[in-house]
Amino acid sequence: MIGSPLYNKGRCRCIGSSADFIHLKRIEKFEVIPATPMCQQIEIVVTMKGTAEERCMNPKSKQAQNIISNLLKKRNNTTEAIPKQF
Repeated sequence: MIGSPLYNKGRCRCIGSSADFIHLKRIEKFEVIPATPMCQQIEIVVTMKGTAEERCMNPKSKQAQNIISNLLKKRNNTTEAIPKQF
């Protein structure tokens, strides 16, 4: 299946082509896997709602970049909203 992650221990999970676009309403979980010595590419694995199917997403796609940017903004806003106690 195109864009499906593989589970080879110590290797890249996403082999072959990856999706450039996935409907946001179908995404349950968005996981960014950093490059490692065993897999030298950044991988994005998306879990689909309802089916729990995992699909690989192209980390260079415009949609993936936008999702990452929005998640980072939300995370930064959340940490800034927490009052610092001395």
